[in-house]
Amino acid sequence: MVHVNNLQKIIGRLEVRAGNASAIFRFLTPRLCLQQRCRRCRGTDDVTVAVGGDAISASPRCGMAPGSPSRGGTGDMAEAAAGVGRFKSNYAVERKIEPFYKGGKVQLDQTGQHLFCVCGTRVNILDVASGAVLRSLEQEDQEDITAFDLSPDDKVLVTASRALLLAQWAWREGSVTRLWKAIHTAPVATMAFDPTSTLLATGGCDGAVRVWDVVQSYGTHHFRGSPGVVHLVAFHPDPTRLLLFSSATDTSVRVWSLQERSCLAVLTAHYSAITSLTFSADGHTMLSSGRDKICVVWDLRSLQATRTVPVFESLEAAVLLPEEPAPELGVKSTGLHFLTAGDQGVLRVWEAASGRCVHAQQRLPGPGRELTHCALARAASLLLSVTADHNLLLYDARSLRLQKQFAGYSEEVLDVRFLGPEDSHIVVASNSPCLKVFDLQTSACQILHGHTDIVLALDVFRKGRLFASCAKDQSIRVWRMNKAGEVACVAQGSGHTHSVGTICCSRLKETFLVTGSQDCTVKLWPLPEALLSKGTGPEGGPVLLQAQATQRCHDKDINSVAVAPNDKLLATGSQDRTAKLWALPQCQLLGTFSGHRRGLWCVQFSPMDQVLATASADGTIKLWALQDFSCLKTFEGHDASVLKVAFVSRGTQLLSSGSDGLLKLWTIKNNECVRTLDAHEDKVWGLHCSRLDDRALTGASDSRVVLWKDVTEAEQAEEQAKREEQVVKQQELDNLLHEKRYLRALGLAISLDRPHTVLTVIQAIRRDPESCEKLETTVLQLRRDQKEALLRFCVTWNTNSRHCHEAQAVLGVLLRHEAPDELLAYDGVRASLEGLLPYTERHFQRLSRTLQAATFLDFLWHNMKLPTLPAAPAAL
Repeated sequence: MVHVNNLQKIIGRLEVRAGNASAIFRFLTPRLCLQQRCRRCRGTDDVTVAVGGDAISASPRCGMAPGSPSRGGTGDMAEAAAGVGRFKSNYAVERKIEPFYKGGKVQLDQTGQHLFCVCGTRVNILDVASGAVLRSLEQEDQEDITAFDLSPDDKVLVTASRALLLAQWAWREGSVTRLWKAIHTAPVATMAFDPTSTLLATGGCDGAVRVWDVVQSYGTHHFRGSPGVVHLVAFHPDPTRLLLFSSATDTSVRVWSLQERSCLAVLTAHYSAITSLTFSADGHTMLSSGRDKICVVWDLRSLQATRTVPVFESLEAAVLLPEEPAPELGVKSTGLHFLTAGDQGVLRVWEAASGRCVHAQQRLPGPGRELTHCALARAASLLLSVTADHNLLLYDARSLRLQKQFAGYSEEVLDVRFLGPEDSHIVVASNSPCLKVFDLQTSACQILHGHTDIVLALDVFRKGRLFASCAKDQSIRVWRMNKAGEVACVAQGSGHTHSVGTICCSRLKETFLVTGSQDCTVKLWPLPEALLSKGTGPEGGPVLLQAQATQRCHDKDINSVAVAPNDKLLATGSQDRTAKLWALPQCQLLGTFSGHRRGLWCVQFSPMDQVLATASADGTIKLWALQDFSCLKTFEGHDASVLKVAFVSRGTQLLSSGSDGLLKLWTIKNNECVRTLDAHEDKVWGLHCSRLDDRALTGASDSRVVLWKDVTEAEQAEEQAKREEQVVKQQELDNLLHEKRYLRALGLAISLDRPHTVLTVIQAIRRDPESCEKLETTVLQLRRDQKEALLRFCVTWNTNSRHCHEAQAVLGVLLRHEAPDELLAYDGVRASLEGLLPYTERHFQRLSRTLQAATFLDFLWHNMKLPTLPAAPAAL
């Protein structure tokens, strides 16, 4: 028996930390009756509802009489077993498309292979070729990044945070090499390296300009005199001149001499904030741009303005182009030319000598096209521009041909859909007039322009290449993706008087569209045959669509429309808390589904049965029979509004998303919530399943798009493999025990993570005649992780008086041969010893009482001995 004092000494050396953990478990109780498919009906129009144990057929083709019980033989049982095996049990996140840029500075490295941009507290590094985020750099203070800059040699990255700390990064390794205080009394607003990558200038919101030597790690200069925020700093391209330029809120440019530590000149020509400073290759000319709609060319030898060029737009950036001919840009001479980016949303090339625009991009419609940033990577011949919608566009600098597009921030994702015959692309509608199409293999992004207001809903036709969108601009558009993955608008239509909030495509063929609007009407839009017969969009622009039928359906906004699989029925869901069933194409009312307590967000037809699913703001999902409009089932589990619902597993399960940011997988047969998936932090507006039913796509208000993969078969295969492995290991363990190879047996039992099996091995060792030596030898030869597991098992054994001897034997070996410092380094040793101490004291007290009783019994035995009787006399 191990002495209790040894345990108390070890526990006394531990630091006890207080911590509380709580867990909430939610159990869903089945509420309504059970729905099953009639075995005799194989079509998509058959359904049987079980009521009170009897199966009532709702199929006009079913030969089963109403009220007769459903019968099935061995074939039906096998089919049922196969159906159960096809049920999904779990989804796993396969990929996430998350925001990586939320405004601010962006920068390309000299090779054009990496893109640096700010996203809140992080600086993200993107691989330009794939569009993937290679690394995210975040300072220890976890404050927002206010400025950053990459050195000209692409080796050093420096970031500044709101905590007034500067961090120097070895960005390829993702490690901080130096961290120091900025000394500014307000956050750093801008920074820039000199051409040698040794000096760093920072401009702060306190009006100060500081210069740092990043090689020697000390501050070299401190310039004062700028009123307000210093938002621009730039070094002269000739490092021998040691000149620094800065601009603040006084709309002037200050020239600082690092040699004389003073301000050489104040250049004034602008009447509004200066947004960029750029220099010619020879260092004799500087170009400044501003929001006063002018660009000023400066002679840096005389520090005088030589020309003012009116550009007729508020500029955010201007870039001097290489002095070489570029016919595609209208540059025919070797004079000074520059490119501007501003609130008109187009890149324009200007000739400095004449002040005229020699080239301009075509302006695309819609808001959010304003350009907020522009930069030139001369070595890679790439031009980077950023729009107000946080879209990043990469152009060939010699021709302005679009090379790459990146969607930095999608704001609130409102709808998502798979695209392509093999679901190779996805289309995303966010809080923007633009649609974003992503290639799932290459991560390439296409930004589609056409709508003039926020796109609210999407839907895809059966073949996957044609899809439709509707928006707040009261219009709809039809888009086609060609075999190369390029998407173009091929048709458009308008006619609603309010925002078009929902759209649905025909299911059998690409023949019509149905839209629902806030004007409480539904419109049926037939697609012209000319559009369907061509593989590409028609010449001369999109085809104009005309509504064939218009029907006022509800008293409030229509939130969802759905077309039946046979294209003969239409379901509508509205804020008036009802869903309605209509006959197509005349839009004749067939019936009303009433029962929800709040408005409906989604309606969906079952792909197999005559059943309609509705999702409501009252947090429930209901299934309705199309024959008599009765409610078959109600699913409860979401804590807030259910926004989307979809049938999966051939109509036997439901997948739903809600305002609580959760996805739930339901089995219709037993009303059970099989799995709750959590990958979003806000309302999940978009939900779509792939054609093969093996993946799902969700988009939410947290600006995330998540691709889910069905891992049911993988998990079942993994579980089966584990069971087989357990059987093999159990047999091996039995063989080892039979052969008395205790060391391998104990290690194998510990790897199985079975305390009772390990206990069996310990008991087998203790039954050996030389148990003490063998137990000691076996335990000491274990690895550290195995000893940690064995100590945890001892805690469980020690709670039972029948197994406490094995626990104390193992504990005695560890305490006698392991140093206290080594024991204290074990994982979870504090909890283990705290669990061992009270039961060990109890066992010690029990054995002490037994020992006292045994001693008293021995005392009584000795005192009860009779004196020796004298020998009997010999017989005469």
